[in-house]
Amino acid sequence: MISINSRRTPISPEYPSCDECYAALLIYPNDIHPDKITELLKIEPTQKNIIGTKSINRIGRIREIKTSGWFLSSKDYVISKDLREHLDWLLNKIAPCKEALEKLQTYENVTMGIDCVWRSLAGHGGPVLWPEQMKKMSRLNLECSFDIYFVNNE
Repeated sequence: MISINSRRTPISPEYPSCDECYAALLIYPNDIHPDKITELLKIEPTQKNIIGTKSINRIGRIREIKTSGWFLSSKDYVISKDLREHLDWLLNKIAPCKEALEKLQTYENVTMGIDCVWRSLAGHGGPVLWPEQMKKMSRLNLECSFDIYFVNNE
């Protein structure tokens, strides 16, 4: 790998402006059972939602799953406050599935993308992506979205 000296933000597992972060591949397979996604990608999800099943939410209410989903998240697998390390973990897991992802992307009503969660301690100095992560996402034809939250320290 070529050493790039012009980078302003080195990798830092202790990223000082971050309280918590993680990245996830979210696949909403419409009428396809999430187990079929697992079979196609040959990766176990960290979570799956099966339409019609019931679950208990954080406040103890029972709800019925209305939309199936297949999710692979770096949460609890990557111990770092640097989003790039979470994305690297996720992208390295799914890169071998490129052809299967491309096939899924042609199915009608199947949607997917990478979602990044970032909890900011300071309200500035947010997440950074390097071209390496952006290139990998581009090769996989995946959009990337951010859910950004601000932690109240008071």
